[in-house]
Amino acid sequence: MKNFLRIALGGLVLGGSAMVATQDQAVGYTTIGGTLGMSQRDFRLYNNFNGSSANNNTTINANWPQYDGAELAMWKGGAEWGSRAHGDGSGDTSQGTVGSGTANFSYFWNGEASGVGGTNDNIISSLGGSSGGVLAFAETPINNGWRIRFYGDAWSWQDGPGSVGSGIDIQGVACHELGHTLGLGHTTASGSTMTAFISGTGTGQRSIQSDDINGVKFLYEARDDNKMPWIDSISGSLVPGGSVTINGGNFSPTNNTVWLQSDVVTGGNTGGDAEKVTGISSGSGTSMTFTLPNSGWTGGALHVQMDDVGKKSLSESHPFDGNGGGGTIGNDTIILTASSFTPPAGSLVTFSWSGAPVNSPYTFVWDFTNNSPFFATYSGLVGTGTTNVIGTGSINRIVPNGGSGRTVYMEIQVDDNGVIHDSNTLTISVP
Repeated sequence: MKNFLRIALGGLVLGGSAMVATQDQAVGYTTIGGTLGMSQRDFRLYNNFNGSSANNNTTINANWPQYDGAELAMWKGGAEWGSRAHGDGSGDTSQGTVGSGTANFSYFWNGEASGVGGTNDNIISSLGGSSGGVLAFAETPINNGWRIRFYGDAWSWQDGPGSVGSGIDIQGVACHELGHTLGLGHTTASGSTMTAFISGTGTGQRSIQSDDINGVKFLYEARDDNKMPWIDSISGSLVPGGSVTINGGNFSPTNNTVWLQSDVVTGGNTGGDAEKVTGISSGSGTSMTFTLPNSGWTGGALHVQMDDVGKKSLSESHPFDGNGGGGTIGNDTIILTASSFTPPAGSLVTFSWSGAPVNSPYTFVWDFTNNSPFFATYSGLVGTGTTNVIGTGSINRIVPNGGSGRTVYMEIQVDDNGVIHDSNTLTISVP
């Protein structure tokens, strides 16, 4: 089953007939059948959007560490359905707080995927072509997984992060489609995220409304503040082998689990699995300390799961800026961009950076595996040199013919008197 989101202008559908089921005619939320178990809370993005406007935002926000562009937009779209605010709830000037679901439900953002995946792999991606006024659709049923496709060629997709003046807002549409994948159908309740049509840019769909909230509560029950764990703060050494303390509430005395973002980047189902640290004790129920694994994880966000597997067991997401290098690495402090994220073989690509340490040696690297947040290992060099007096620069490269059909991941690293600063990771997919 495909749940279509269309664009309306003056109340009219642009192209095609409205494909809505009978249940969509009622005012108030509807359901599509099923809910997401703990093994299906993950979602990822294969960032194959054409056009730079989908990845214009290259500024990292402290409440949403290590992701920018369309990835950040998708992450926030899912976090809006969360049981509580993500971190302090900030990072989007168009919303007061990101994280408004107040049900026993939160999505687990697991970063990038390397392909569109199958219909059960919980991956969001762009799709070529168009279908009348359809913006995007979710492929269901959901119990064993789902897939979301955006019509990437038909619309001018915008990633914000604030209000979008033109085009279509990725974040708002992602929030709508992720509402389908958690089990909601369309509604005709005015102003709701889950209406079957949007007008304007779709920015209004970023914030779920009372009808949407009632729907997610119906599916997962209202948040149980006496049972569901929550996170207030994280401190400690956020590096492999480091000791991390999580403060919050409703932790189990023993056998808590921390969900970390996995460093597995695939286009299949396995790429959605969390990297889990198990068997963590919390005598007081308000604080726990654990040791970060030496490998297998990346920064971004984490969750706490209490000693249970039910709907109430998983906390909201919380920012986690783990970087694999402690005080010796300035993680994602450099902003790296490319003139194209989907350059054909033989074409010229310009890579540009800003915010780097000045007059310092740089190393620009690539790998077939996303080694974020820091490429301690990599397959090859794009180039080396020295940054200029204002910490900016650029380099031109021709895409090799052998790159056709491949996806590579790239970052720049700058040595500032022994302290290594690195950039955000670029995902370059060669058609």
